[in-house]
Amino acid sequence: DLVDAQQARRVLDRLVGYKLSPFLWRKVSRGLSAGRVQSVAVRLICEREKEIQKFKPEEYWSMEALLCGNQEAKEFKASLIKRDGKSIPKLGIKSKEEAEKIQNDLKNAAYKIIKIEKKETAKYAKPAFTTATLQQEAAGRLGFSAKNTMRLAQQLYEGVKLGKNKAQGLITYMRTDSTNMAQKALAEIR
Repeated sequence: DLVDAQQARRVLDRLVGYKLSPFLWRKVSRGLSAGRVQSVAVRLICEREKEIQKFKPEEYWSMEALLCGNQEAKEFKASLIKRDGKSIPKLGIKSKEEAEKIQNDLKNAAYKIIKIEKKETAKYAKPAFTTATLQQEAAGRLGFSAKNTMRLAQQLYEGVKLGKNKAQGLITYMRTDSTNMAQKALAEIR
């Protein structure tokens, strides 16, 4: 149950954190710490960093063309997946020179459409922002700090004057951890 889980965490904190941190101070550097969560997280980060260091970038090229059947036909994008009856693996074209040779070989070739596949796809809207996702998106896309993001969101919530009209709120309340929306609001959006 929850009490037992908490007590187990407390014991682990004391065994790992209380014992290991002073050892690190003596052997490595003052101010370092260790803990049951922190130590595992650091290990995962170190393992990932080793993988990144071992990574060897590999050059590859893909080939795409815009094709059109005749003057009235819609242009469409085609990807080269086979050549001379042989499949080309995803990383099969290894150099710029090889890609240019293939391009020159195919430039004046005649093409025949064998099959057209049409399919409908549904693209669902992303859920509404929570406070955390709003801040993450603003930081990632715009480089905004959390403080700046919340200041601007507050202004949008309180209202912005649009033209000659009075100030109007442009967003819903931004301090939330819920992505749920009222049915009435959903109906208005649709």
